Amino acid sequence: MENELLKQILAKLNEIDDIKTGLNEMNNRLNRMESYISEVKQDIIGMKEEIKEIKLEQQLMKQDITDIKQEQLLMKQDTTDIKQEQLLMKQDITDIKQEQLLMKQDITDIKQEQLLMKQDITDIKQEQLLMKQDITEMKQEQQQIKLVVLETNKRTKEIAAKQDEHEQLIHLLGMRSLKQEAELNRMK
Repeated sequence: MENELLKQILAKLNEIDDIKTGLNEMNNRLNRMESYISEVKQDIIGMKEEIKEIKLEQQLMKQDITDIKQEQLLMKQDTTDIKQEQLLMKQDITDIKQEQLLMKQDITDIKQEQLLMKQDITDIKQEQLLMKQDITEMKQEQQQIKLVVLETNKRTKEIAAKQDEHEQLIHLLGMRSLKQEAELNRMK
C-alpha cells in the first residue's frame, strides 16, 4: 500500500512538472504577445503621425482626429479596450474623404491582429482555469495522503506499543520458566 501511495505521489509530482512546463510555455506565449502588443503600439504611433499630417491638410477634420488620438491613448490600457476604441476610430475614419483609405486599411489590419490576440488571451485563460482545477485536485489528494499518513503513523505507534507489551510478557514468562526450572531442580 505504501508503494502504491509513493507511486501516486510520484505521479502527482510528474503532473506538477508538466504544469510547470505548461506555465513556462504560457509565459513564453505571453512574452510573444507583449512583443506583438509593442509592435501594435508602434503601429499606433505611426498612425498618430499620419493623423497629424491629415490635420495639417484638412482643418475641418480637427475634432475627429483629436477624438482618434484620445481613443488611441486609451487603447494602451487594455487589449479589450483596444477593440472597442478601434471600432470608434473605424467609424470616424469612414467619414474621412477618399484620401484616408490607406489609414483605414491599417486600422482594419490592427483590428484583425487584436482579435487574434484576444483569442490567444482567451485560450491562455482557459488553460489557466484547467491548471487551477488540477492544482485544486492535487491539494485535495495531498490532504487525503496526509490523512492516510497520519492514520498509518497512529497504527504504527499502536503496533509498537503492543509489541513492547508482548516483549514484557515474554520476558516475564521467561523469568517464570527459569524460576520453575530452578524449583524443579531443587526438588530433585
